[in-house]
Amino acid sequence: MKSQNGFTLIEMVLVIIIISLASVPLFGMFSRAASSLLINEKIQTAAQLAQEHAEFLLAIRRNQNFDAAELSSNTIEALTGNFSGYNRSTVIAQPPSGPGCPGGASCKEVIISVDESGNTYAEVTFLLVSY
Repeated sequence: MKSQNGFTLIEMVLVIIIISLASVPLFGMFSRAASSLLINEKIQTAAQLAQEHAEFLLAIRRNQNFDAAELSSNTIEALTGNFSGYNRSTVIAQPPSGPGCPGGASCKEVIISVDESGNTYAEVTFLLVSY
């Protein structure tokens, strides 16, 4: 009688079961990586939108001969187009008392935050000083 080489059906089923069990954690890692990429993309987009608005406010101030008095409004803006779903809020107020504002100067604190679906992903804070 000739001996037959190969695997039995039971051995093949066991190998399939072991490979299946070993691959379950890998699928979870792929899912978490995809979710992390999406969150990082939202953070980057929000940071760019906040920086864009900060530069816009600084340009307005520059056009007003560096007078911060004209910048006094608080706004909430729902963005559209490629950025629909994002909201950008701007708060311009007197800074909290402390060493931040030099003596004899007029200061305003500007806080720009960008959120998407209620989650704040970026915030830019800076101080405008008029001497």
